[in-house]
Amino acid sequence: MIPIVTIDGPSGSGKGTLAKKLSIDLKWNYLDSGLLYRCYAFFYRKKTQEIDQELASLKFNFSDEMEQVIWNQTDITQELRGNEITLLSSELSQRKEVRKELYLIQKSYHKMPGLIAEGRDMSSTVFPNSKIKIFLTASIDQRVQRRANQLRNAGQKVNISELKKEIELRDSRDTERIHSPLSIVEGAIKIDNTNESVETTIKRVKKLIYERY
Repeated sequence: MIPIVTIDGPSGSGKGTLAKKLSIDLKWNYLDSGLLYRCYAFFYRKKTQEIDQELASLKFNFSDEMEQVIWNQTDITQELRGNEITLLSSELSQRKEVRKELYLIQKSYHKMPGLIAEGRDMSSTVFPNSKIKIFLTASIDQRVQRRANQLRNAGQKVNISELKKEIELRDSRDTERIHSPLSIVEGAIKIDNTNESVETTIKRVKKLIYERY
């Protein structure tokens, strides 16, 4: 059995930070499903005909302090994290055909020595057989602040009130969509990390990994 941990949660909950650090510590594969949807939106906006081929050509570089996506020898990371791609990827994720197209790509990440997969339907749809399902959340104000810091670090200006509206819109889209909505599945462990450090959360999840795998 190939071990897997699925981490779902709303925007700004910290699931990306948690998943990335876990994958680095354990030397497991890492799937950022939200980033795949952003990449899809990037090529969709360019009116690319063979999006699956372009997705396969991307190079992902991850480390504890860095996230980089290379396309045609060009770093497109900041563009992928911008508001335009954020909103378009959220809109496209509502479509059944888009989710179906990305489903098999996401499944391909499940290989030895293990996988940390984060997103919004990892536990419910993509990897329902995961022995460790985490639902990570935090208060709306904390999530807005985290997203604001992420955008500022990327050199972008931030309007907090507008950002909060955008995150609330994404929340409603994610939880109310017909196909693979964001939800807490049976057997999932809910972790509210509003006032919890990343290190503490990592220790909690690692304990589960050692117990169940």
